[in-house]
Amino acid sequence: MNSNAPVHVQFGLGPELVVVMSPVMPAWDQGQFFAPLTQSLVDKGYRVIIFDTLSLLAEEQEDFVSFTQRWAAVLEPLGPIALIAGSALGGAVVQGLLATTVGQQVARALLISSPTKADKVLDRRLGTMAELASAGDVDTALMLLDQWVLPAHVKPPVRQPDALASADEQAGRRLDQGFRLLSELNVESQVAAWPGRLLSIFGADSQLVRATNVSFKTSAQHLAVSVPGAGMRPLLDDLARVRASVRAHLGIDLEAHA
Repeated sequence: MNSNAPVHVQFGLGPELVVVMSPVMPAWDQGQFFAPLTQSLVDKGYRVIIFDTLSLLAEEQEDFVSFTQRWAAVLEPLGPIALIAGSALGGAVVQGLLATTVGQQVARALLISSPTKADKVLDRRLGTMAELASAGDVDTALMLLDQWVLPAHVKPPVRQPDALASADEQAGRRLDQGFRLLSELNVESQVAAWPGRLLSIFGADSQLVRATNVSFKTSAQHLAVSVPGAGMRPLLDDLARVRASVRAHLGIDLEAHA
């Protein structure tokens, strides 16, 4: 039985709520992964709550549907959500949540490098990192992660071995269980049935979540945007394009104004 409490940080005190779900990471970064958009949302009058998606991991590996349902129980009491966003695993969970009562409370959804359907390449690469982490080789798992989050044409920096990370059982558990949650993922039906406005942004040169993984049917409501030259971090690779896409499709102006 899982007894973990959801971990989160909050920015701003605005009347409208933005909920953000984090990607898989060895340790919670206090929401820094979303920092390029957080302050802009706060400046626009939103209250932004960023959750550590892996803070709700069960003691044993569970399936994606069960994991998502437990997150639904956490988020439902928050009431109306102006925007729900997620990165990688966080974005997959967001898509799963669209078919729950939470989806009925959400006006708009933003996905960053988030798979809708896994394929053999994604499953193999995530599985490799999960196996390494499970075996206690967290440093090699993180070395591969450092490599694969970059655009395919960018050479990764040389990673210095981190003895603390390698010995950190919690980091290994987070990587292992987090990546396995995405194994054979398919939330196409959940996205297709959701009537709200959804924007999925991914890197054209991503080595993990690629165009084939952003597989929902596009429509006037549901749009996928490929960012040229970007990898798994389009917020860092081309923030201007992300902001422009959010403004055009979701109607939220996040441009920095002097």
